Amino acid sequence: MKVSVTTPSLNQAQYLTHTIESVLSQEGDFSIEYFVVDGGSTDGSVEILRNYSDRIGNGAHPVRCRGVVFDWVSEPDSGQSDAINKGLRRSTGDVAAYINSDDCYLPGAFATITKTFEQNPRFDFVYGDGNVIDESGAVQWEWLARPYDHRVLTSYHFLWNEFTNYLMQQAVFWRTSVSDTIGYFDETLHYSMDLEYWLRAGSAGLTLKHIPEKIAEFRLIQGTKSLSDPLAFWSDNLELFRRYRGDSLARFFAYYFYNFALHRDFNLEELAADGLQVLARWKDSPDHDRMDIGAKRGMAKAYALIALELQRRGRICEAEIAYRRASIGPMAGAGSAGLLYQLKKAVGARGANAINRTVDNLIRTYKRRKYDYRYHS
Repeated sequence: MKVSVTTPSLNQAQYLTHTIESVLSQEGDFSIEYFVVDGGSTDGSVEILRNYSDRIGNGAHPVRCRGVVFDWVSEPDSGQSDAINKGLRRSTGDVAAYINSDDCYLPGAFATITKTFEQNPRFDFVYGDGNVIDESGAVQWEWLARPYDHRVLTSYHFLWNEFTNYLMQQAVFWRTSVSDTIGYFDETLHYSMDLEYWLRAGSAGLTLKHIPEKIAEFRLIQGTKSLSDPLAFWSDNLELFRRYRGDSLARFFAYYFYNFALHRDFNLEELAADGLQVLARWKDSPDHDRMDIGAKRGMAKAYALIALELQRRGRICEAEIAYRRASIGPMAGAGSAGLLYQLKKAVGARGANAINRTVDNLIRTYKRRKYDYRYHS
């Protein structure tokens, strides 16, 4: 079995060697086809790539598998998705994957993956677990995935204010024949192209199998896309909700606007002035009207969520202003959040604190049993 791996890279010389070594040092009864697609780095990355190409070409680099093919290019591209696709389109292996130039595979990863594919011909995707590491490579926490659940992956859980994408991209592999069914990564997406690919596969009826084995490490550092902006992923994910959820988009917009306000210290005037700018993405889309209605209804729901949070923080006057905005107008949508706000207001500060403690305990119990159970098993 041949494993084809692509690494998109741009000015990551600090970590690039570690990433390359994690691929080339894999040991087992398989061959490796490795492409590094550099976007025109100026930090010494090209010299690293040239050195590896020379060493592998003249047999100076140790090979611990059936054989290694290494190739690279350094040229401008239109983004990470474009770079990944350049490598995937050249892939001739049985199994494909991509690993970013600051992440890495763990020893034994390819042996585990190829064995799983060989023993299970019906599996189209195989994905595992891993670690989140810092700049120096120290483990920060474990990343434990779960069986594929399309509905969970196309959701945002407002209870604990985070996306529910639990597949670790660095630990996902798929048969190269998958591209014949669902194509390649969507180059219009710059943050959530990996999640969209898993969702597209699930929607097409492909089999995504989780194995409880550590496969890779994800380096979470300042300056990367994952930490660049708390709202960075929202535009892409709203697009995914549009594509893969047939129900109302209002609640997803509500969570977007709530997070927008959260990162602007709940400045309602900034939310009203700037929040709807996210709709520019769909201004020429046939689905613009649906997105526009969802956004306006979502704004009303967001005001109710904001009122609840301001109430919790003791910012009562601001909470009242937010609640009034949620309760008036043709798109009024205070809903259950509004009812909870009124209840806490009626029972006073002591009663509100008791409600907060009860709700927090219920959330912790629910999250632990339904979503984070692998971390506590």
